[in-house]
Amino acid sequence: MRKFLILTLLLIVCSNAFCDKNSIIQKGQLKYDFSFAEMAIRYLETGDTCILAKISRLEAVDHIMNHAKKFNYNVPKSSNRELVEYLLHPLDKERLKLDRFKRNLKNAKEQVLHDNFIYERCKEFLPDEFQFTGSLFFTYGYDLGVVYGKNASVNLAHSHYLSQTGEIRYYMLHELHHAGFFECSNKPMPHLDLKKYSDAIDFIALATQLEGMATYVPLKVRLKENAMKSDADYVCLNDSLMMQNLEKEYFQIYYHFFNQPDRDFKDSDWKLIASLSNGKRLWYRVGALMARTIDEELGRKELVNLIKKDPKDFINSYLSLKKQ
Repeated sequence: MRKFLILTLLLIVCSNAFCDKNSIIQKGQLKYDFSFAEMAIRYLETGDTCILAKISRLEAVDHIMNHAKKFNYNVPKSSNRELVEYLLHPLDKERLKLDRFKRNLKNAKEQVLHDNFIYERCKEFLPDEFQFTGSLFFTYGYDLGVVYGKNASVNLAHSHYLSQTGEIRYYMLHELHHAGFFECSNKPMPHLDLKKYSDAIDFIALATQLEGMATYVPLKVRLKENAMKSDADYVCLNDSLMMQNLEKEYFQIYYHFFNQPDRDFKDSDWKLIASLSNGKRLWYRVGALMARTIDEELGRKELVNLIKKDPKDFINSYLSLKKQ
């Protein structure tokens, strides 16, 4: 009995000792959740495995695990604990990032505490009546940032943020818009079980609209704050000749699938789809070009209305403007 009481007390201590009063900042129904990031710091400082157990029970880790399973990421997927250990190890190597990670956490939290800019900017690109009800998690070690359903995350330990802390601001906009996009549209997360080329077109169109709009959301903010050169996507968007070439390449791939809708999709076709997201990041950059063109030519209301429509309507709206 005594051993049980001691263990219970230890679990209570482990559950409550590692986050400050601003670990979760709620604005409206939207939660900015810094728990994972704060506990990661405590673990890297102490090496105390008690903290790993606590991190494993966080909603942020459930979010990452859901994403990893959905998109078959090359990370441990058998348990939250194994995933967390993978993200925070090897300990000696990860500790080299600690000071920069602390700086990034401080920066992100100040962005949220200072004003409602992130929320209000995203709302400009979502329906007027929409209200966030999910969370934006601040995490360690998993991708640049990801969305799953109505929740999104930003990995403050990513090399892009470790070298340029100012980038966190813009990617908070990017990832939060993703969460709003899925929540307000009720569109399901894309699946990887593609049978026909028509399925590939649906996948490409959704990714183009999703990533294109989220890439466009911070564009004018970057222009105003002279931050176009700090991210390769925006370097491209600022170069009209480069964008012409990227657009041509994008539509070559798009029409490869579009013109053969009944053709069977094979594993080898993934290489072509991967080229849209890797390297030249075509559905981010060309998608942002589409969003900007629709916004400037048809207006913000039409751009936002397209969120609830078939993603192919987003692409067709752009193509109709190109023909004028």
